[in-house]
Amino acid sequence: MAVVGLYFIGLVFGGVITDPNITILYVTIAVLAFTFVLLTMTRMRRGIRIGAYTPVKVLSVVKCGQCSFKQIKNFAIGDFVFKALGKCTQCMTGDLTINGIYTEGSPKK
Repeated sequence: MAVVGLYFIGLVFGGVITDPNITILYVTIAVLAFTFVLLTMTRMRRGIRIGAYTPVKVLSVVKCGQCSFKQIKNFAIGDFVFKALGKCTQCMTGDLTINGIYTEGSPKK
């Protein structure tokens, strides 16, 4: 961007352009280019960084319709609330269904 700004300043002060409207346009572009460069350098000096990505753990709550059996398992693609997963392993009569899906991770700042 600094090269672009220098190029436009060179065009204006080199005497190549005589139209005042184009001169104002080129000076404006040059000022914007230098401002962008200065702001970028200031940001780099301060050490502003984008935070590291931390994966979110997604869990599914599985409950039996008959007994009080409850299981928390890792979320799998295709899981949705009220999805039937089969017979209960505890009472052998009730059906297991997914009753909730939530994320577990660091608290919001």
